[in-house]
Amino acid sequence: MKRGGYLLVLGAIVLFSTIEVVAKYLQSGEGAAGQVGPTQVATLRFLFGAAFILLLLMGQRQGRFVAAAFKQDGLPIALLGAVGVFLTFFLLHEGIESTSASTAAVIFSMNPVFTVLFASLVLRERLGRVGWVGVGLGLLGAFAAITGFRFSRLFSREDFLGSILVLVSAATWSVYTVYGKRYSERYGSAVISFLTMAIGSGLLAVLLTIRGGWGEMAGYDLRAWAWLLYLGVVAVGLGYILYFEGMRRVPASRGASLFYLKPVLALILAHFALGEPISYTLLLASVMVASGILLATLPPVRR
Repeated sequence: MKRGGYLLVLGAIVLFSTIEVVAKYLQSGEGAAGQVGPTQVATLRFLFGAAFILLLLMGQRQGRFVAAAFKQDGLPIALLGAVGVFLTFFLLHEGIESTSASTAAVIFSMNPVFTVLFASLVLRERLGRVGWVGVGLGLLGAFAAITGFRFSRLFSREDFLGSILVLVSAATWSVYTVYGKRYSERYGSAVISFLTMAIGSGLLAVLLTIRGGWGEMAGYDLRAWAWLLYLGVVAVGLGYILYFEGMRRVPASRGASLFYLKPVLALILAHFALGEPISYTLLLASVMVASGILLATLPPVRR
């Protein structure tokens, strides 16, 4: 039972590791009929993901739980969608626009460290000395990924702003994770995921309308649409199913600790899929972030 659970979580993390790589592929215009804008990627990704999870809920006859959740806690759930989907992934895809996929993946992988930190401060969850070492190591790894330890004209570099946007998106996703926990426990993770995705993608669609970005979609070729469907249905939809089904079978902290594999996997995928070089600095940063995640998410009994 536990072995199967770990394999499911691992499969989800492999899918999650492809998100920044595929997004960069689309937003750079490589292999597509034209460059896909960051707002288009974020909007379509979560529209497809929300539709997939809605079909899953309807197939399991859980539609009434969706209505009940929104009726009883509509405002906080709407705020979760605005922060956890709209703001988080607007910032992430805008950041990917001006930084490499590997750097963005390493930095965004910081979110479990931020989650542990926020849970300690907001929910008063216990974080021992080893956990604090993990938080510090993860932050240092993010600092290494952003700066590359090159401080000459740092603030004028194009990738600096993109990296900061990705780092902020990791923090806002962690806020969503911490505050969304009570509603996921109350109504089920599938219901809350659908509602927050629907609200977040709706806000992204409004932003896309204001920017006049819908007309650009007529120029996308089949490969672009296929990769957009992949991001929505496979990386978000199937990844979600694998992750939460796996987490149901294993201890939560042990399952979450497998996230330490994500920065390394994303680094390798970006190298082979996009030809991005693996610098020693970025490799060191990914190892530091991975180690920070592992230390921060270890259960107290293991410390």
